[in-house]
Amino acid sequence: MAISDEDAADLVDGLRRTTRIQAPELKFGTSFAKDGQTQRRKALAALLGPGGALEGRASVYVLDKHYFIVGKLIDLFVEEQTYKQGLDIRNTGVARKMARDLFTEGPRALGPALFNRLLAATVAFASYKNRDQQVSVDDFYDVVEEAWARSSRRNVTSLLGLLRTTRAEAREYLDDAFGPDASLLAALEPLIPGVAAVTGNWSRRVGRVNILTDDQRTLTDQHLNSIVDDARGLGHPEFRYISRDVSLGELLRGKSSHHPSLQLADLVAGAGFAVAKRHDGYLTPAGEDLYSVIVPLIDPAGMLSHDDPSRVAQAGAPVPAS
Repeated sequence: MAISDEDAADLVDGLRRTTRIQAPELKFGTSFAKDGQTQRRKALAALLGPGGALEGRASVYVLDKHYFIVGKLIDLFVEEQTYKQGLDIRNTGVARKMARDLFTEGPRALGPALFNRLLAATVAFASYKNRDQQVSVDDFYDVVEEAWARSSRRNVTSLLGLLRTTRAEAREYLDDAFGPDASLLAALEPLIPGVAAVTGNWSRRVGRVNILTDDQRTLTDQHLNSIVDDARGLGHPEFRYISRDVSLGELLRGKSSHHPSLQLADLVAGAGFAVAKRHDGYLTPAGEDLYSVIVPLIDPAGMLSHDDPSRVAQAGAPVPAS
């Protein structure tokens, strides 16, 4: 949301009057997502749609977690290796193409079971839960080697061939992520690079920005300081691309009970999640009612495996009941 608390307070008050919500805070999940809340969703859509008070002031950053994990395979290991060699595969789009090729072709090249095992191995190795290093470099690369040996598509085989040469970078990752400095803590927590990416995307759009995030346990002072350093070109090379054309003032946390702007952001985020679930086959009244106004707000620079956010307007096949 590109809005001050003062302006947001007026909109929150107006939305309360229109919808007759009595709760102390506006929350999408409790006041807008349920059956029987169609009129409330219409009021929200009127704010976000053409001619609404929030037109041009809201965006939705969609992050596909499976694609995010594939991207981390490239970022943490292949991109680190090529950076040492003086090659920039990040800003030239090569890393993005690698991730997309592996994400789209990987299940067919390896078979769904092995592809999913590769993703699970990445999470097990790179997540904070591995701070005691029970999943070793050898454990991780055993799965990489198997995937490379069994790949049936040339581009996936070539990419996995690069990945299998990055054991040194994987060892460095463990030293950095879980060593005394812990500079890469929570590398697989999407919220942290998500905040960094949204900061960069808004700054490239409007210039210098001050960012207020919801007060969440994941966003520690250390993580916020790292995002600020990265935005100013001072941070770890893991986020070196963030500083390009970015001007950041302050990055602060706050409670939604104190900041009406965060309440509006919660409504937009909740609506975005409902629409993303609809695209993935989880059909809900909220997703059906709001996809037409939310899809145009999706940031094309989000963490999707394609450059066409309008595809999110397509509803996936309903997920069968278990």
